[in-house]
Amino acid sequence: MRNNILNKKFLIITIGLFFLFLVIFLVPQFLFEGKKQLLENIPDNPASKICQKISQPEDLYNCLAVVNQDVNFCQNFDEIDQKKLCQGMAARDVSYCRKIQKSEPRKMCFYELAETTQNIDYCDEVEDKEHCYFNVVSGFYWAQQSEKIKTEYCNKFSAQTPDRKTCFALKENDISFCEEGNAACLTFFKQPLSFCNNIKAEDKLKCIRDRAIIAKNPTICAKAVNQEVKDECYFGYASHFDPKVSICEKITDERKKNMCYLEVAIKLSRK
Repeated sequence: MRNNILNKKFLIITIGLFFLFLVIFLVPQFLFEGKKQLLENIPDNPASKICQKISQPEDLYNCLAVVNQDVNFCQNFDEIDQKKLCQGMAARDVSYCRKIQKSEPRKMCFYELAETTQNIDYCDEVEDKEHCYFNVVSGFYWAQQSEKIKTEYCNKFSAQTPDRKTCFALKENDISFCEEGNAACLTFFKQPLSFCNNIKAEDKLKCIRDRAIIAKNPTICAKAVNQEVKDECYFGYASHFDPKVSICEKITDERKKNMCYLEVAIKLSRK
């Protein structure tokens, strides 16, 4: 009897160890092979080549999914909400955004999709609507497509906010619409670099970027006082105005550089 009990315990332990071996060694290997096979089938196009410069695996998969509009690359995400975000961007389908539970990736999904598809109405589904509106409108302006900014877009902003007048200034490409002292509007037009001296710290990054974009001169970014400001300036210049890999490669922060490659790849894929 005792031997039978010991034999059963041994059998149970053996089976348990076998399944543990499968989980620890074979399942990760299976997943790795699946990801490897997927990466071996990357489409041969300029945008995908830029994506392959991205150092972080999940950022790489996201880039490949978006530029090729292929949700299969999104299967490499383990976190459900991040997978939905990737799928929404790849498929250009807002229904994926609505299924995201966590607030930050959900917000990002609507923001990014509104900008990528140039559909400002997607902003209506986020809490901070006006910030999203502004991203879409300023995106048109920096792409030198002010004619796409409709009066109805500007009327989405609350009447009492300076952003409504800024929207009309960008729509008409006319600085006279900016209220006196409204630096957030004035920065979109030609100003000396010294204009940024009196800008509050959190807006100084964008101010220097704006001077570089308006002057069409990325070397202005090098005049920033610290590397964080320089990186933000190069990133903004490449993502908003002149999508070139060579600009991204001036960025020292790895995460910011990866984001720059993504933005450049997306813009290239639209052409």
